[in-house]
Amino acid sequence: MDTKGILIVEDERIIALDLRYKLARLGYEVAGLAHSGAEAVRMARDARPALVLMDIVLDDDMDGVEAARRIRLERDVPLLFVSACNDSPTRERALQIGCTRFVSKPVDPQELSKCIYEALNGMPSGCG
Repeated sequence: MDTKGILIVEDERIIALDLRYKLARLGYEVAGLAHSGAEAVRMARDARPALVLMDIVLDDDMDGVEAARRIRLERDVPLLFVSACNDSPTRERALQIGCTRFVSKPVDPQELSKCIYEALNGMPSGCG
C-alpha cells in the first residue's frame, strides 16, 4: 500500500510537461501523466500516487471533478485542482466530494508548492 509521487492529470500536453518540470524543480517525483478522466482513474489505481494534480477540463467526456470522485471511491488520496475553470458551480461540485484545494492557471510555483505541502501533510487548505 505504498504511495509514490504525484499524478498529473492535464489534457493540454504542454501544460502537463510544464507541471512536471515545476514539480521536479520543487523536488517532487511524478508518478505519471494522464490526459483523460478514464486514464486518470486507471493510473491512480495502478500507480498509487501520494497526490493527484487534477485539471477540470479533460480529453474525454469525464471532467476532472467526476474523475476525482471516482478516484476517491477507490482511495482517499489528496487531490489538488489545477485549473483555469474555478467558477462557483465547479468549486461546489468539488466541495461535495471533499476537495477544497484549487490552484489557478497560470500556475505560480510558490503557490503550487504551498498547496502540495498542505495536501501531503493533511493540513487545512489555505489554497484558492
